[in-house]
Amino acid sequence: MNLARLRERIPLANSWLLAAVFFCIPVQVAPAYVLSAAMLALWTIEGRFGEKLRELAREPLVWVVLGYYGALLLSMLWTDDRGWGWQMLQRHKFFLLFPLYFSVARPEHFRRYVAAFLASIALCEALAFYNWAQLTLWPGLPDGIRVDKSPDDTAPFVDRIFYTPALALAGYLAAHRLMFDATAARERLLHGALLAATTLNLLIAGGRAGMIGFLALLALLAFQRHARRPVVAASVAAALVAAVLAGGYYGSSYFRSRVDMAVDQFVHYEEQPETSVSLRVVYGLNALRIYAEHPLLGVGIGDYPREYERMNALHTPRWEPAWNPHNQYLLTLTAAGIPGGLALALVLFYPMLRRGPVDGRERIRRAVPVLMITICLFESYLLRSNVSMMYMLFTAALWRGVRADR
Repeated sequence: MNLARLRERIPLANSWLLAAVFFCIPVQVAPAYVLSAAMLALWTIEGRFGEKLRELAREPLVWVVLGYYGALLLSMLWTDDRGWGWQMLQRHKFFLLFPLYFSVARPEHFRRYVAAFLASIALCEALAFYNWAQLTLWPGLPDGIRVDKSPDDTAPFVDRIFYTPALALAGYLAAHRLMFDATAARERLLHGALLAATTLNLLIAGGRAGMIGFLALLALLAFQRHARRPVVAASVAAALVAAVLAGGYYGSSYFRSRVDMAVDQFVHYEEQPETSVSLRVVYGLNALRIYAEHPLLGVGIGDYPREYERMNALHTPRWEPAWNPHNQYLLTLTAAGIPGGLALALVLFYPMLRRGPVDGRERIRRAVPVLMITICLFESYLLRSNVSMMYMLFTAALWRGVRADR
């Protein structure tokens, strides 16, 4: 095969590699790095650099994503702890890979990417249900594939912080397909079963941020389905959210205990310094204090742990210091101040507010940033590798092929 023929086949090969990276979202990121390196090598061999770079330069999202990374990188200028700063920047690798994913993605293959993601989710859910059965019903069963972090984690490969946001998006995609795309009975049954399995998996996984994100997506789906009838949409959204919460609370003792524990810890956070919710309350309060002292430019991406330790000793000495406020908005503001906050607003809100064509994917283009906007209130998810990768992949694939002037 000559070089010209090889180059002609590279776009298709790279699209398959991109689908494989989608498969990695709820699994592990290490294979995604290898696949991305192979993708980049083929992209380089393919050539046409001028054409591809001009296309990337015309795409606003490329500048938005790189601008966010650039704002964090710029904060290194006033960071004293450069070592920690570089560690934090390395957690944002997928922002640097966004131009590659955008260049490689093919609009006609979007269904393939979604199918790869949902197939991976289905595999993880099957393993998680086995783990749940082994933990709660039949302890004598052989140990399954299970992440080794918390004794009650049922997810097979990553803990619930990473796993449940992927479940939330998968549940939305299955429901979207069921409501808007599926025509054959077999297809409806398949996506209905995946939606039910995903909802149950969320209830046993215990990740509260992912569950809240899922409820936000269910409400969004109701408004998308009844776009011209807002009162009906609001009623349906309330009914869906109430049904999931009531079903989980009264049908799952584990879910009920997690909810009760969260409420109790929030109300009595000052009396429970070593619990997850009370810690998050204190993390947020101290992060706000840090930002109040450095509102323009923040403390720099490397100095948050040191500044937090100082603020914690002053105001909340009973609590352990933290390297992360568990809130993306506070993390970015404390790290890079107003420039970082503006860059973060563009990364999260521009894809949601940007106009796009009515091509069957317009609703999903809104759903992905809505999920991220919601869950970033409860964790710094843009530096969490699996979730950051998910956001970059879906954003690239959803907006590839859309004219930049929209």
